[in-house]
Amino acid sequence: MRMNCCEATGIRIDTARFVPANVFFKNSGVTAERTVECYELVLFLKPGGAAVINGKKYPIAAGSVRFHRPGDRVYSYRFNEIYVLHFRVEDEQRGKALFGGFPAFVTLPDFAEEAQLFRTLIAALVERDDFTCICSLWKLLGSIREQYREQKENQEQKTTGQIKKYIEDHFAARLTLDVLAGEFHLHPVYLQRKFEAEMGLTPTEYQRRVRLSKAKAYLASTDMTIDAIAELCGFANASHFISVFKRSEQLTPLQYRRENNLLV
Repeated sequence: MRMNCCEATGIRIDTARFVPANVFFKNSGVTAERTVECYELVLFLKPGGAAVINGKKYPIAAGSVRFHRPGDRVYSYRFNEIYVLHFRVEDEQRGKALFGGFPAFVTLPDFAEEAQLFRTLIAALVERDDFTCICSLWKLLGSIREQYREQKENQEQKTTGQIKKYIEDHFAARLTLDVLAGEFHLHPVYLQRKFEAEMGLTPTEYQRRVRLSKAKAYLASTDMTIDAIAELCGFANASHFISVFKRSEQLTPLQYRRENNLLV
């Protein structure tokens, strides 16, 4: 069903409907590639198939959401039941401002609220209830955006934990920002800022802390030489080790050993 919805907002909802399984795949397992003409939002209710958006392929799960913008190039491999919504924004710049940061594809772990909002929106279109239409649209988009934000934050925190563990496992290696960024497929500046925001120190500072912690353990529990400990903990040489250790602990390694050696 087509109608104008709250034209004062600059947004027009063209269609919102439930589509049963395999309507798009009567003769083929893949749709033809097309260029999107309006904004399209699809909620997948069952797993299976894949969506390809601007050349990137996304496996579909129950709760996956696909968001297309005008100009996107898209096609799909066989999927199942969906809710689909088409809407337009009269002002192109406003559309970009509103939806520029919206995810192209995200999977929601719990999509019951979004499915109910789709049902409400479809019913409002039938009843020609403009106010409910636009309210349901904003609630739907806001709910998806919020779940996506939470998932992204959780993933970033997980990534920071993985970087932290990687440094701990490779504390003696030469870990530059470029090395870490390459390992985790992140921009070096972004990686450092994110790590520092969550850990309170840079990756380099954290590695130095780990090295010193390991060195103190060796000083307290072994009779290894300063040269051996320096090499084992990744310091350039004994002089560098002594300098860094003294600056951190206000003691030389030998002074620390005399005060803390468990072998005595």
